[in-house]
Amino acid sequence: MRRPLVSRRRFVVGATAAATALAGCTGSETADEDDPGDDAPGDESGRDSDHAPSTTREDIETVADGRASKSETSPEPDCSRLTGAPVSYDASDTLFVCSFDYIDSWELSEPLVGPGGRTQGITSPLVTVDGERESASIQVVQSSDGISASEVGREVTAATEGQYARFTVVDEQEFDGETVRVVGISESDRSFFRMWLPYGPADQRQYYSLTINTRTRILRLNENNESVTLCNDPVYTAADTVRESLRPNPETTIEEV
Repeated sequence: MRRPLVSRRRFVVGATAAATALAGCTGSETADEDDPGDDAPGDESGRDSDHAPSTTREDIETVADGRASKSETSPEPDCSRLTGAPVSYDASDTLFVCSFDYIDSWELSEPLVGPGGRTQGITSPLVTVDGERESASIQVVQSSDGISASEVGREVTAATEGQYARFTVVDEQEFDGETVRVVGISESDRSFFRMWLPYGPADQRQYYSLTINTRTRILRLNENNESVTLCNDPVYTAADTVRESLRPNPETTIEEV
């Protein structure tokens, strides 16, 4: 359910449009949400999906009364607050077929778990931009429904080569002895990644959709009244840390779902 409008302009910038479009071309549902995990498919509201629980239906949201443009006296936000060392995420006894690292200055939110899958939100420390305290967030979303290798091929093709394709294969990475294709917006935009992770014996392998979606409210308007995101390097480094550290989770409970 969408939240009421707030009293000032707030932009939510990230890969929410990408998540929606990819979900649309692959047949997955989408859900409205604002903070990490809110109303994700498969949450306590009872929403489910055919494949992966997708992250949101927002593109770039603009809400009420505008934020002022950058002034000559406005200090830059302290982006160093978003940096830190990688720390291991405890994926034991979860349906995640993977574990990963995240930056230790970022905070884990309460995960949402339901019949559609699991959503883990990770939120950055607050920084001050023109008197407003803002943050960024990462969502790690995994489906609880496995698909076959041939179905993965069709999903990737639909996302990157179909009539309405807006994505590309931005990378390949090793996971549990296989080379996994990573679908994203473009090589230069690291805010959205989706892949299908293998699990199980070679003759019974299933593949589980995993989405890593990054959004930021750390921005200001420039002299042309255009929104410019700030602290991009530590925000994207945090997202890259999650993706690049993906590894099999030997204590997954996916077989119990």
